[in-house]
Amino acid sequence: MSILRLLRLHQWVKNVLVFVPFLFAARSTEWLLTNIWNALIAFLAFCVVSSAIYIFNDIRDLERDKEHPIKRFRPLPSGKVDIRFAISVGVTLLLLALVLSWPLGWMFGGVILLYVLNNIAYTLFLKRLQLFDVFSISIGFVLRVVAGAVAVGVPVSIYLFLTVFFLALFLAIGKRRYELLLLGKKGSVHRDSLRYYSIYYLDQIMNISATLTLVVYTLYTIEKRDMVMVLTVPVVVFGIFRYYHITHNLRKGEPSDDLLSDPYILLSGLIYVLIILLSFLKLDLSFFRWW
Repeated sequence: MSILRLLRLHQWVKNVLVFVPFLFAARSTEWLLTNIWNALIAFLAFCVVSSAIYIFNDIRDLERDKEHPIKRFRPLPSGKVDIRFAISVGVTLLLLALVLSWPLGWMFGGVILLYVLNNIAYTLFLKRLQLFDVFSISIGFVLRVVAGAVAVGVPVSIYLFLTVFFLALFLAIGKRRYELLLLGKKGSVHRDSLRYYSIYYLDQIMNISATLTLVVYTLYTIEKRDMVMVLTVPVVVFGIFRYYHITHNLRKGEPSDDLLSDPYILLSGLIYVLIILLSFLKLDLSFFRWW
């Protein structure tokens, strides 16, 4: 059980973004069946490499995590997993990620390498710097989408990349806000960048990120010239408003936990997926088209 917690399996949900190009660029059922294997390998490769990165991060922050009210219960800070064993697991996972990347080509391997370098930079120094920390996290999300596109060999709209970037920024800022509320004046002891943030400042840039996400995503749906896709806009608006409610009224904000436990967020996700499936069926809604 401790080993599974060390791998942070619940964080693997972030790697679902690898499937975004696969689903949004679907051309036919035959195309889906042909490319699903590559998409699955890409997803698994990111799951493996992300777990290796989490282990590296936990080893790096071991002493700080021992003083954290929540992180001190993790396998390494609590002493349930030996550090030497954790290192061997991390190295094994990195090698496994390399093996999985091999059949997908050098470009996919290059994206994995960029992801690893970005996360190493984040762990070593970027997470201590104001704004650089949340921007680094957002870039990691975009790289997942890039990897998914490379794995199945499809082009992706720049609007989609920007949507993922701004949405990730919105979620990362919400997490920083939650950490600031949770840790209070001791926040900078556990995360250096928190000393440069305030609730008011985070609220403002969170609002900006939410606005940019909605504007760019709306432009993306219009660019696709698909009325069914436009129907997803209200769903996305609701999801963003709900997460804003979670961070501001429920005093939470951990994306990997709250997005998977909140029933309204889960319902929004289900409705979104159903609309995407309707879009794939190419329903004739031409009477709604005004362009």
